Amino acid sequence: MSRLPSFLRFLALTLVAAIATTAATTTALNAQARSVDGRVRRPVSVDADSTGMGPAVGTWVTLHRVGKDTAGPIDSIRTDAKGKYGFRYTPFGASDGVYFASTTWGGIAYFTPPLKNVDSRGDEAEITVFDTTSVRFQLTVKGRHLIVGKADTTQFRTIIEVFELSNDSLRTLVATDTTSPMPTWSISVPASALDVRANEGEVSPDAFVAGPGRVSIYAPIAPGIKQVAFSYKVPNSSFPLSMRAEGGAVVFEVLLEEQQGLVTGKGFANVDPVTLERRNFRRFLSQDVQPNAELIIELPSSGAPARNLYIAGLLIAIGMLMMVALMRSMQRRAANRVPVEPTMRPRESEAPLHERLAQEIAALDETYARIAEPSDAVKKAYDIRRSELKGALGAALADTAARR
Repeated sequence: MSRLPSFLRFLALTLVAAIATTAATTTALNAQARSVDGRVRRPVSVDADSTGMGPAVGTWVTLHRVGKDTAGPIDSIRTDAKGKYGFRYTPFGASDGVYFASTTWGGIAYFTPPLKNVDSRGDEAEITVFDTTSVRFQLTVKGRHLIVGKADTTQFRTIIEVFELSNDSLRTLVATDTTSPMPTWSISVPASALDVRANEGEVSPDAFVAGPGRVSIYAPIAPGIKQVAFSYKVPNSSFPLSMRAEGGAVVFEVLLEEQQGLVTGKGFANVDPVTLERRNFRRFLSQDVQPNAELIIELPSSGAPARNLYIAGLLIAIGMLMMVALMRSMQRRAANRVPVEPTMRPRESEAPLHERLAQEIAALDETYARIAEPSDAVKKAYDIRRSELKGALGAALADTAARR
């Protein structure tokens, strides 16, 4: 397979995966001779106002086999005056072999579905080809699906986007053949997106390019529906995340794994949740979304940052209680030398003040050491509180030494 062009390798892998569940049927058919009788069609002008479908005359059609053992062309033939072609062949090699026919028109390859039957004809063997254009025009986004997962241990969330793009013309859109080619389709992604990559879809990863805040497709897009899928990661700090429905969408679906998540934007409604791969998602849906419409994805704070804020607040609260208690202790000690409890801990009447302060410092250090990635607020609260406790401990030790 390494000798095949990249687009053909990609298609071959897709086809092999698509018929994996029919391996038993393929094994049974491998022992039988097969035939394929099809035709190649192309749009033709009927009159000044309409276009119909006519034969693609004299174009080469090639029969291919792709399997784990071997891959390559088997036979070729030109279409006749009616655009028809036919092959007779006997399957060979490993039972996972996939057979399909292809033709090239205007430099673009077009394929039949995998040929599964003993005698393939009709729609299964039909190939429709189109003239090409590099003049860019708007593709219709029939569907846009945005899936936001939970935060991982690095406090990043994976977002998967899937688009169903519709080329409603009668020409295959191709990238411009220039020094700096223009993509056939492009869409913005969050500026904070990292690790942007193509996912399983109908576009070869070789034709997928990720740049700062944008992804671009350079694959040909023939008339009909083509699926584009990619993923990226964004940090928790990016939320609430504002996004733009560039190009609009007939249907825009957002799935949030966070059960407290929320999507706000014109037309978005919370509908019945869904389960994907045993993961539950809240589902928000909008129809006929206008180009450049804005939506905001709001998610709750992740566990670690929330814990950091809680600990910071707790340390500050403890510090304030310590200050009040120490001030009262000093005032009472000055009046009648009666020690006063410095914190909200249970009274340890037998422990001197300097020992209790030392215990407070040890407890504070232990609490801080359990924080994997303390925030700046936590660090500051810890440093301030520890400094205050050390100062109080020094004063308590000096007072104990003076009384001795």
